[in-house]
Amino acid sequence: MEINDFHMEKSDGHEIDGANLYRKMATSPYIIPEKINAYIKENNKRYGIDIRSFYVSEKTMADRFKRHIKNSMDDNILFNRQGSNLLMTVDEQTFAIIDNNKPTCAAGNAATFRAIRYKVSSNKIFDNYTSHIGVFPLCSRTNVLNGYRAASAFYGNLSLPSLLVFFGKSCFE
Repeated sequence: MEINDFHMEKSDGHEIDGANLYRKMATSPYIIPEKINAYIKENNKRYGIDIRSFYVSEKTMADRFKRHIKNSMDDNILFNRQGSNLLMTVDEQTFAIIDNNKPTCAAGNAATFRAIRYKVSSNKIFDNYTSHIGVFPLCSRTNVLNGYRAASAFYGNLSLPSLLVFFGKSCFE
């Protein structure tokens, strides 16, 4: 479950440590919306299954992808630096991964797909989930698909069969 906290930027510094109080409340630990939590529990019980949820924040994952590509972005043919922007080209699709020195939503999705597929610990990589069902608002379709493209191209053999479902008319419905 990807929590979209990409726009929960740090506050103007009036708090003691300059952190956004609402971001801390939502992500330390993650707060699962009551309706979603009830739905997961109800379906687990009804069908006798265990849905293993994986919770991440988009901003954290976007920063992670920026760290992953940091040492290879200038030497890798996938990337094209344009001032403070970094574009990525995968299968004739070109999209921004860094915009004005900040990682984009596509970058957040790329790192999320890798974190879904693999657990990385002390430079060792272990299998995690071997398939993925993602449900997203329709307005995020381009960012999610570009993120999947970026993850598949940059991380090599991602091997994460995914069913990506897009719904609604906008991000606000």
